[in-house]
Amino acid sequence: MANIDPQGRRPYRLSGFVDFTPDKDADRGRIDALLDAARVHLPDLEAIDDASACHRPISADDRPLIGPSSRYPNLYLCTGFGSRGWSIGLGSGKILADQILGMSCDIDPEPFLPSRFG
Repeated sequence: MANIDPQGRRPYRLSGFVDFTPDKDADRGRIDALLDAARVHLPDLEAIDDASACHRPISADDRPLIGPSSRYPNLYLCTGFGSRGWSIGLGSGKILADQILGMSCDIDPEPFLPSRFG
């Protein structure tokens, strides 16, 4: 079943590209390239309603920080995903929830602990 918006359209959210720049303006050429690539699989894709660019937090070692803060015992972090937030968000939430509840987790949290940075 397709998702239909109130205007009878099938909305899609496209996301792509990682640029290391302080500029937050959306690059029209990059947007057009993303649309062209998407139309191969989504032939009914029409014009876009909105385009934006944003900063994505990423850790120094390219792994998310998931777990308790070493400075504040009641603060837990779940950040630094870069462009993979939607892809690994579910597993990250599982790790974090198990840590907060003091439960063992099927996923080893050690590589993601914020304490790895001291």
